[in-house]
Amino acid sequence: MKQYPYIIVGGGMTADAAVNGIRRRDRDGEILIISDEPFPPYQRPPLSKKLWLGMRMEETWLPGWQRQRGVTLLLGSAVAAIDAEARTVVLWTGAAYEYGQLLLATGGRPRTLDSGGSRVFYPGNMVEHIRLFQTLQEPTEVLVVGGGFIGSEMTAVLSSAGHSVTWLMAEREPFIDFLPDTLRSRVLQEYHAHGVALHGGQQVTGFETADSEVVAVTESGQRFQGSVAVAGLGFIPNDELARPLGLTAEKGGVKVDALLRTAQDGIWAAGDVSVLGAEGALMMHEDHAVTQGRRAGENMAGAAKPYDHLPFYYSDIYDFGYEAIGECRLTLDVVEDWVVPGEEGVVYYLMDGQVRGVLNWNVWDGVPKARDLIQSGQRWSKGELIGQIRN
Repeated sequence: MKQYPYIIVGGGMTADAAVNGIRRRDRDGEILIISDEPFPPYQRPPLSKKLWLGMRMEETWLPGWQRQRGVTLLLGSAVAAIDAEARTVVLWTGAAYEYGQLLLATGGRPRTLDSGGSRVFYPGNMVEHIRLFQTLQEPTEVLVVGGGFIGSEMTAVLSSAGHSVTWLMAEREPFIDFLPDTLRSRVLQEYHAHGVALHGGQQVTGFETADSEVVAVTESGQRFQGSVAVAGLGFIPNDELARPLGLTAEKGGVKVDALLRTAQDGIWAAGDVSVLGAEGALMMHEDHAVTQGRRAGENMAGAAKPYDHLPFYYSDIYDFGYEAIGECRLTLDVVEDWVVPGEEGVVYYLMDGQVRGVLNWNVWDGVPKARDLIQSGQRWSKGELIGQIRN
């Protein structure tokens, strides 16, 4: 049985970052990456953004894999079980490998409905996006289901590409708990300008397919028809390998401490699948996946550095782009600082005068300053916040 000092299960951005973290401290230790995908590590954000607007698939590959030494990439392979006592992973093929340190970087998968068939797509990995891209070679009628990140981004890129989009969501409007009225009305105006038919308050419970059509059926009995459906209904953490070992959190995911260790010696977790601490929650964003993966790699190689990074997240909607950090929800006190209302500015979310979250709307390179404002613990008046972050 082949023994590796480091084995990483999962081949996404977290795995790529973990390799970089390991190499910061251990330049020679052999690393085995086991991925059930057929592709080398790639950037996931372009799947619902630039890949639909002219970016080539090859541009999504994370750089440097051809130059990596001492790294074995096992693609199209799935781990069936972990034997923690023997420090061994066993593949569904029966092959087994012994590890010194094991990282679970298994990410998550899209939440799906039971019905649907081949005309319903659940974006989340390259294979599904290729399948969707091959289907949408000509302008057609597309149903997009879900009011979150995937739904809002796919609606924007598909309508920009000339498709007729009907957007269904359970919420009354998209971004209703996130964007203040000034901003939300401007964004909705852009969706309408691109011909999007938006239907809020529609909880889709299933799909029916026949020939070249798909019908989304809602809880209230309404039916919406299109050629294909794209559903963004949230994600489920891929924590199945951790469950028999008792390493999962109550609401899903793999529990880790500040060093990203699980309760089992030699097993670590990072990225979308990890839950940090007793009060932690799943977080599925690029900055979190990369920074946590890198820190896990460093610690697997002996660094013992706690993960205390406050990650940001971002999105692109037509010509709008934003970067957000912290708690950005309208149940907090909101301060808006506009250069051009609805076009360029910063939204601050406060509790008792302390900044809890910051949204930079078409404002760039402001995340470090926003993070400082949040972590300072300082109390701010509205006037003091105006002008703190600018392009």
